[in-house]
Amino acid sequence: MTTWTPRIAAPLLVAAMGTLALIGPAAAQGPDGVPGDRLVVPLPDLSGLDGDQAQEMARRLARAGLVTAECPAYDVSDPEWQLLTGSTDAVMKVLGVDAVTFDRDYVRPEFAAFSEPDACDRLGPDVAVLITELEERGGSAQPVTPEAATREPAAPQDPATPDAQPEADAPAE
Repeated sequence: MTTWTPRIAAPLLVAAMGTLALIGPAAAQGPDGVPGDRLVVPLPDLSGLDGDQAQEMARRLARAGLVTAECPAYDVSDPEWQLLTGSTDAVMKVLGVDAVTFDRDYVRPEFAAFSEPDACDRLGPDVAVLITELEERGGSAQPVTPEAATREPAAPQDPATPDAQPEADAPAE
């Protein structure tokens, strides 16, 4: 694991957060996904969190973002990453904070945990627990498209009906 000294980490953090502040809102997933992006996951409804619950969720999401970035053994799939980042956007809305404030109040304090050599082993398993909790709140790491989310599922067709298509592999009679 890389040990980050304040002299090295501070300029990198400022540059990264400046970039995030500029592109974060443009790249954020809305209810229909990211414009032009094909990866859309259902997000949990976090609007009912009270202030303390929203702050705790923000801390956990900030920590999960750092774990997945700093700990290769705890990398997540693209849909899981979209679930985490979309949930971060949702909790920021509940808290009424922007990306810079979220970084200052939630992400930066979590960096301290990564100064310890066992940080990944200690904090990594919490990411899967958080993803499960987000799924229990209505989110999912299973990608969907906006059209599929609003479309009625097709009714199964009985092969005995006249409209049934013959199987491609079946010999012609």
